[in-house]
Amino acid sequence: MAIQLRDKVELDLHERYSDLMVAAAISKQRLERQQTPDISALLDTLARNFPSYAWIGLVQPDGTVIASTGGLLQGMNVGHRPWFQSAREGPFLGDAHEAALLADKLENDSPLPLRFVDIAVPLKSADGELMGVLGAHLYLHWVENIGESLLAPLQERLKSELIVANEDGKVLIGPEGSVGKPLNDQLLEATRSNQSGHLTTSMAFEGSGATEEYLVGYSQLRDRAEYAGFNWQVLVRKQADEAFMPAQDLRNTILGVGALMAMLLILLASSTARRTTQPLLQMAREARNLDPNNPDTLIRMRDDYEEVKVLSTVLRDLIQRLADKTRETNELNMNLERRVADRTLALEKANRKLEETARTDVLTGLDNRRYLFELGKTALKKAVRSGRPVTTIMFDVDLFKKVNDTYGHAVGDKALVHLSALARQAIRDIDILARLGGEEFAILLENTTEEEAAEVAERLRTGIHESPLPLERGSLGLSVSVGVSTLIPESSDDLDTLLGRADKALYAAKAAGRNRVCLYSAIQ
Repeated sequence: MAIQLRDKVELDLHERYSDLMVAAAISKQRLERQQTPDISALLDTLARNFPSYAWIGLVQPDGTVIASTGGLLQGMNVGHRPWFQSAREGPFLGDAHEAALLADKLENDSPLPLRFVDIAVPLKSADGELMGVLGAHLYLHWVENIGESLLAPLQERLKSELIVANEDGKVLIGPEGSVGKPLNDQLLEATRSNQSGHLTTSMAFEGSGATEEYLVGYSQLRDRAEYAGFNWQVLVRKQADEAFMPAQDLRNTILGVGALMAMLLILLASSTARRTTQPLLQMAREARNLDPNNPDTLIRMRDDYEEVKVLSTVLRDLIQRLADKTRETNELNMNLERRVADRTLALEKANRKLEETARTDVLTGLDNRRYLFELGKTALKKAVRSGRPVTTIMFDVDLFKKVNDTYGHAVGDKALVHLSALARQAIRDIDILARLGGEEFAILLENTTEEEAAEVAERLRTGIHESPLPLERGSLGLSVSVGVSTLIPESSDDLDTLLGRADKALYAAKAAGRNRVCLYSAIQ
């Protein structure tokens, strides 16, 4: 159970890190376009989708907060905070600490002070210059919620407790009165010597007066390639007498049955007649061949004399009850295994859905910017090896703001969906079409020359211009400006280079009057 909790915490922490990396990429683009209000809206949306975010904010290089969830700390300087200082150089995960600037700005229903863990990533320009830091505070009770979600279905039977301790062995999350207390030396030595394991220990906390023995399973959080982890210890404990009670009960039952049989055999052996010993020897032979799952192998009823008849009846009933209990236990185990398998399947489906959501644009169903960059990285590596060209086409809707202002955002969304469908028709199945954000789209074409790409771009522009969006009353004509850039990449080139050239060509097309295609080679 401790290993499952550890894996879930690591997975959830990596998802939050990925959230921030995606938000940082989008914020960087909007920051370059001076769209600070859009950044605040993005951060608010992220916080609503995952309520365990206490605060998310974008900070300028001088430490001033320029966008944040709920406007908290906006305009204040957080340059002295450790997470900001560390994230200037690279991604940073900060260990649990009490709230400082936000202590009196957020609600706290717990008697304990608000405690956070920090995630922060830098925003850097193409030339490596720091543009800002995107930081987030996660409520520490987020880990406790994960533990409850895993333990709750089995809590009535397991009656176990979750404890999370930091690298120094101080309890971050645990039973009442344990927070801030150190783990005992035996447990500390074990957790530092092994990644995972279990042991029996007193688990007494300073000042608690507890002397009970506990069976404790433990596992340590691990680092990832992208960042250093927290080195937390995840522990699940259960009172030792309860944990070992089933084994003790079984031992006592076996001893009791054995003692009973021994006493009966001694009493029967005291008889001196052949009539007494022969049925007992026969019963002993039958007992050695017993198979509780096969009723035909049970001790048969005997009527040699009253005592043998009674003994054979008692033993037969006892073995029958044991066989019934064995079948019930097997059925219970099978049901439990099915439930675990069902929940594992549901979790796998949820993870697949989460992965699909992370790489798909919700409105249009196209690939999103993040997934485009993943595919683009692979395409560029192939092109470097083969020496063949790679082309990007960037296009956006002309005067789209006017469409939203005139017809409303609902029509604007329909226009983007309509445009996406037309764009799919204009390209090949192997071409990659993605929505970069807003009304801006990109197409990645492998092994395609500039002339071939220009034909695709013109087909795209013409198809959109000649296919107005039907409305309840009339229709809405649309047009796009298109930029095309072709490159035979070298190992130092990346997708940003290719998109940057196509973006310049796109803006040249707009400057030339919109509703046209412009090649990057034509503006050099």
